[in-house]
Formats: sequence, structure tokens, C-alpha cells
Amino acid sequence: MMATTAVSASVWAEANRLYLAGELARLRLTLHRRVLWLRQRWQSERAQKAPGLAITDAQADRLLEGEDRKAELRFYAEDGAAASVSRAIAALDAEVDERRRELEAQGEPAAIDRLARLLGLAAFERQVILLCLAPELDPDFERLYAYVQDDATRRYPSCHLAVTLFGGEGEAWLEARAGLLRDSPLRRYRLVAVEGPMPGAFPPSSAPLRLDDRVLSYLLGVDRTDERLAEFLVEPPPALLSPRQREVLEGLEERFRAEAGIGSWPVVNLIGPPDAGKQSLARGLCERLGLKLFELNPAPLAALGPERQETLRLLERESLLRQFACYVDLIRADDSPDRAVPAAAHQALNHLGAFVLVGSRERVVLHRPTLALEVPIPGAADRRAWWQQALDGDRTGLAAEVEGLVQQFQFGPASITRCVEDARSRVSPRRRGEAEPLDAAGLWSACRGRTGARLEDLAQRLIPHAGWEDIVLPADTLAQLWEIAGQVACRAEVYETWGFGAKLSRGRGITALFAGASGTGKTMAAEILARHLDLDLYRIDLSGVVSKYIGETEKNLRRVFDAAEQTGAILLFDEADALFGKRSEVKDSHDRYANIEINYLLQRMEDYRGLAILATNMKSLLDPAFLRRLRFLVDFPFPGAGDRLRIWRSVLPPQAPVEGLDYAALARLEIAGGNIKNIALNAAFLASARAQPIRMQHLMLAARREYSKIDKIMLAAEFGAYLEGAKS
Repeated sequence: MMATTAVSASVWAEANRLYLAGELARLRLTLHRRVLWLRQRWQSERAQKAPGLAITDAQADRLLEGEDRKAELRFYAEDGAAASVSRAIAALDAEVDERRRELEAQGEPAAIDRLARLLGLAAFERQVILLCLAPELDPDFERLYAYVQDDATRRYPSCHLAVTLFGGEGEAWLEARAGLLRDSPLRRYRLVAVEGPMPGAFPPSSAPLRLDDRVLSYLLGVDRTDERLAEFLVEPPPALLSPRQREVLEGLEERFRAEAGIGSWPVVNLIGPPDAGKQSLARGLCERLGLKLFELNPAPLAALGPERQETLRLLERESLLRQFACYVDLIRADDSPDRAVPAAAHQALNHLGAFVLVGSRERVVLHRPTLALEVPIPGAADRRAWWQQALDGDRTGLAAEVEGLVQQFQFGPASITRCVEDARSRVSPRRRGEAEPLDAAGLWSACRGRTGARLEDLAQRLIPHAGWEDIVLPADTLAQLWEIAGQVACRAEVYETWGFGAKLSRGRGITALFAGASGTGKTMAAEILARHLDLDLYRIDLSGVVSKYIGETEKNLRRVFDAAEQTGAILLFDEADALFGKRSEVKDSHDRYANIEINYLLQRMEDYRGLAILATNMKSLLDPAFLRRLRFLVDFPFPGAGDRLRIWRSVLPPQAPVEGLDYAALARLEIAGGNIKNIALNAAFLASARAQPIRMQHLMLAARREYSKIDKIMLAAEFGAYLEGAKS
């Protein structure tokens, strides 16, 4: 049922029904008067009809002189029965007008009047709607339509019938006929369908007219969003606005009202990075204008063929009926792997005749008047205000945690709202009933879960299992890892409380290079940091990022960093030298674009506010200019005998059965920690298959396999007395 303000829904529904009943009674009287005229004319024609002729000379003369319509109007005034019907119509007009005034005085007009006002329908177009509505409510109208059209098969309203009943004379008739053209509101908004084979801009006079089901429901007081549009419209979360954004919104509203014309609103283009609060600004503006806001999803539009234009017209109609604006997230559309999605989004922006707001990274060029606004990049104060608004009554108990969330997750209002909703859904019913505050750990987990979905499409998520006790490194290397962890954990205090953030417009990111041979612990160190900081760890496959197509590498990198900016996740670029090698001289266009890709990466590395780790086996290949941009340079040396001994003692689980192991001999194997782990695991399987505890012969045999895999020669100095066991 339509929402009403000054009158209850049930009272309005009954008043709307009576109002429609009066309209249909007036239509019935109009048809009655037409029937009287047709009977009189048909009797006259039968009396004058010459044998063998379909049309008499007198009839032809009247047609040539255009006298039929004038004669019909005279008949209505002079014929006794027709004049009586005309007086009844006039009386009913007054009664219907009185009902209209009563509904408007109560605060909610009748559905058909509201439809006419919202869609700008002329009087004739309104009558066409009623003409099509009548047989839907009363089947007797079908037989009346067939009678007045002198054809038993035409039991439907037609263009000719509409113009005949309501078209008037002269210019009024032409205006009425234009009301059925393709660009008229009736057809543009798909209120009435002109049926038949391929109806053109000027439909045949005999073409049937059919009322759209959505319009029929609306006229009867059922105002629900067209189910055909469910997959295209998404209701955004409530607007969260920081004090700075409220000032921006006031300026935007002032500019908008100054530039908006009567019946013509410009497209509002909000320009800024992803999740910068553009959608909240859009919703705030719509609320001030008395409108709702829905986000338009261009992905299903892209899947449509010729029916895409039809869907846009339905969306346009729905936006007027439900009084909402459409928000298009062009950033999300452009980042879609489906290349058809951006094209569908731009088509919607140019051809959707509704109030549209669009969020984009850069200014959008459209064929429509556009009001562009640069949205300020949100800072910690903005995010803090958003979190406090979203948490509402729970923020007191989470004051300390909010600061960590502000620094760790670069979320906008929409993401913050959904994280809080997710965290609240995890609270047990008993706790919700007692109105206890949210659990800080649950809120942190919700934030991590919110961010993981986007990155998992672009990178491999690593589940960290290792702890500080599992890694064997020199003291200085281990100290550097603790320093990295400390900087990530203390960002809020240093940047905000101590004021260093005000002096750093960029370069807040914590970037490290992990350099060392394969198996020296680079990935394990990243896992330890992720586990210690309670953050997600993602490994980026650089071979999947680099593309031979110009601009695609930057696009892929942008998607990775945009997703990571929100998450605060640790990014591990493995085999970094594949992309970050020494920059070459520009000898051809390919070199120039390769350097553009590297420079773009350097810029994003400087702007990224999380922890980015570059892992390489060949530090010497990296450009010194690139190394200077990194905050930490951590060398993972090849383990010496003492470190290898510690690794061997820690790599075998306490519950694993062992017998007669010579750890000193094992430490003489000149291999890295990763190889030691492989040998221990393979030896365990060898021993288990033979129903034996893990012995030196199993380890030596597994070591020989590992040596062969890495193209390393077995030396007696390493294997000693166990060399024969390695061959068995």
C-alpha cells in the first residue's frame, strides 16, 4: 500500500477506490453518449444507403467537409437522451473533483493524480490511462469497446478509440494524437504498451493499448518496486557524515539548487578515491531533496541485449514513481573484469532520464549537464566520526579499539556500517537482549572478513601458523622484524597523538624488502608478522599482474592496492625482482611503457598505508632508486651451522617418534631452513611407511632427494659416516 502521511493507509485505500469508481462511472457515461450518437448515425445511414454501395454520396460529402465530428457534438447538446447523459457527466465531474480535493486536503492525492503529476501527463494521456484501466476492473467495458468501435473482435482500447473519445477538435485533436507518439510520457515511461507487429513512432490507429502491470498495481494503491528491476537496484546503508563532509554537503546542495532547472536536474559527479564517502554524500543530498537513493548495479545491465534500453526506461519510470535517485559507482564498474560493465554504466549515465549521481576517480564526460565535485580524501578524523556514528551506543566501550580500527582499516561509511552490522549479528541473542557492548575481537574479525573478499580475487591468502619461536634468524634480523611489527602497532599514537601525521601527506606506508636466498625464511617472517598483528596476509602473483597490453598492468596494480588500502592487510610481493628489476634506458615504446608501470608502482607504494613486503632472491638486480624508497631492508642470510642446528632441533614436532638422531651431523648439511623443513617432512613419511621411528637413515635418504632437486652434490664432508645411508 502506498505510504501516506496525513491519512491512514486503510482510509486512503478506500478513498482511492471510490475515486477510481467515480472516474470509471464517468467513462461509462462518455461511452453511453457515444453509443447514442452511433445508433442515430447508423440508423440514418441504413435509411440513406443505396443498393450495392457501402458509403452513400451524402456520407462522402460529410466526410469531405469534416462535418461528422461537429454533428456529433451538436447531437450531444441537442438530443434529449444525449443531453441528459452530458448533464450526468457534468454532475459526476463535480463529484469526482470534490473527492480529489478531499484526498489532497488529507495530504495524499489519488494514485492516478499522483501518477499524472509525477510523470507530467496531459489531460488526454490521463484519460488514456483510465481507458486502459477500465476493462481490468470491469470486463463489461470490453464489450462496450467492441460496440463503439463497430467490430466484435476489437474488445480492447485502441489509439483510434482514445482519440475519438477524448481528442477534441482541431489542434486539440493533433495534441491528443501526439500523446501516443514514441517519445510521449505514455510510451517513454512504458505506462501503456502499443501492441501489434513492431509498433513505430506513430502507432496504427487500430493498435491495441495495454496497461502495464506495474502501473495497474500503482493505480490500485500497491506501490512496490517493479520486480523486473530487483537485480538492478541495491539500497545503500544509511549515510554517515563527518563534520567536514557536512560542510561539503552544504556547499553541494547550494550549488545543486542554483544549477538545477525546472524539470531538469544535472548529473552530480562526485570525484574521489574508492570508499571515500561519496555514496554517503549522495544519500545526504537526496535526503535534503526529499528523495531516496538506490545504487544502480550495471553488471546485469551489461548482460542484456536489445532489451537494455527497455530496462533503462523502466528504471526511469520507477525512479519517478518511487521518488528516488540512482547512484552509479563508476570505480567499481571500471574495475570489473567484464569489459562490458563499464560500457553499460556509461550508457545508463547518458540515457537514463532520471536524477543520477555518479562516483568516479576522475571527472566523467557525459552528454548531459553535469555538476562535478571533488570529494576530499578522508582522514583519520573522518573515519573516527564514521565509526562513532555507526557504533552509536556501543562506542563508549570500544573507544580504545576505535583508534586502532581508524588507523588499520581505511574504510568508508558503507564498509564501516556493514562491518558493525556483521559484528552485531555475531553477538549471542542473550547478550543482545542485555544490550551488552560489542566484542572488540568480533568487530576486528568482521573488518578482516569484509576486506578479504575483494583481495582474494586478486591475490592468494596465506593462513599464518608460524610464531616468533619458530623462526631462526640472526639477532639483528629478528630485531628488524620486531621494529616492523612495532611501527604497524603504534601508528595511531605516532601519527595522531604525537602529530607526525600532520607532517606526512604521503609516505605513511610501512614498506620492507626481504632479501635472501630461497628457503631462508622470508615467507615465514611475513606469516609471523601477520599472526602477531592479527592481520591478513596476501601473496601477490606478479606474473598474473603484469600484462602485455598497455595500461592493463597499472589497472591490475590499482585493483590490488585499492583493495589493500581498505584492508590494512600485509601484502607480500613474492619474487619482486621479476617486476622491480633495474629500469632500462628508453630505446623503444615498450621500454617507455615498462618504466611507466614501474613508476606507477613506486607511487602506489609510497601512498599505501599498510605493510607491503617485497621478497626477492636477487637484491643486486633491484634499482638503487627503488631501494631508497623502502623504509626497511631486511637481509635473510644463509644459515650457518649454529643456526642450522637450532632449525633441526625445532623442525621435528615433540610428539614425532625419533631414534638415534645426530643433530651435529645434520647441521653440517649446508642447506636453508626451507630445505630442512622438506627433508624432515619427507623423512617422517619414509619412517611411517616402514612402521619405524624417524632415524638418521630416513633423514639422509630424504636429504639426498632434496639435494638432487636443488642440483647440489653430496659431499662426504657433509654426510660423513651417514653417506651410505643416504644412498639406500
